Amino acid sequence: MIEFPSLYRDTHLPETDAVAAFSFRGACQIDGTQLAPLAAFTGPREVLRTHEHRLGHAVLLAMFTPVGAHAFLRSPLNEVAGSTVSLAELIGRPDELRRLSEQLNTAENHWRRIALVEQFLLASLCDSTPDALISAAVAWLERGTTRRRIDDLARYIGLSQSALERRFRRITGVSPKKFASLARLRRAAQLQTTGADLTTVAHESGYFDQSHFIKEFRRATGSAPSAFFRRPA
Repeated sequence: MIEFPSLYRDTHLPETDAVAAFSFRGACQIDGTQLAPLAAFTGPREVLRTHEHRLGHAVLLAMFTPVGAHAFLRSPLNEVAGSTVSLAELIGRPDELRRLSEQLNTAENHWRRIALVEQFLLASLCDSTPDALISAAVAWLERGTTRRRIDDLARYIGLSQSALERRFRRITGVSPKKFASLARLRRAAQLQTTGADLTTVAHESGYFDQSHFIKEFRRATGSAPSAFFRRPA
C-alpha cells in the first residue's frame, strides 16, 4: 500500500515479476504518456520505467512470484510482458472491477482494502497449481551467483531447449536467458544500495567482471550504475 501526499516521480528498474495495481485515489502517469488504469496489470519489464504519481495518489500493489501470475491470467504471460494494461482487458469481469474500485475508495482502513483485493484475486484464480517444471527452472536460475547456461538448465529440467524456452516464456513472460539477466541486475541493484564497490557487486551478482556488469546495466537503464544510483529515487 503506497500513498503519495504530494507530486512524486520515481524510476523502476527492469523486473522479472508481474504486478497488479489497484488505484483508489488520484492518478499515476507511466513513462510520461499513459495514465495507469484504476485496475492495472504490468508484466515483466526489460527496460527502465518512470512513474509520475499525482497529488494524493494512493495504490495497492499485489506482487506476483515469477510463476504466480500465470495462475491468475487467462492468457500466456509473454503477451503482456513489458506493458501495462487494464486488468479488465485480461480477465474480463469489468463490473466486478468497478465495484472493487468503489469499495477500495470508501473502505474504512487499509486492512479492509487488502482483504478486498485478496478476496478478488483468490476468486479470480484460473489454476492454483504452479507449473512444477518452470518453478524448478526459476529456482535453478535464481540459485547462486555464477552465470548459468540455458543448455545446462534444459538438461536439469529434462526438456529440450526449445520446449523449455516456449514453456518458460508462456509461464513467466520472458525467456530463461532474459530472466537470468534480470535476476543478476536485481541482485546487483540490491548490492549497490549497500555501498559495495562495483567490483564486489559484479562478482557477487554473477557477472564476468566489472565491465560486463556496467555494460549490461547501461543496456537496461541507459546509464552507468554509478551515475544511475547518484540520481534521486
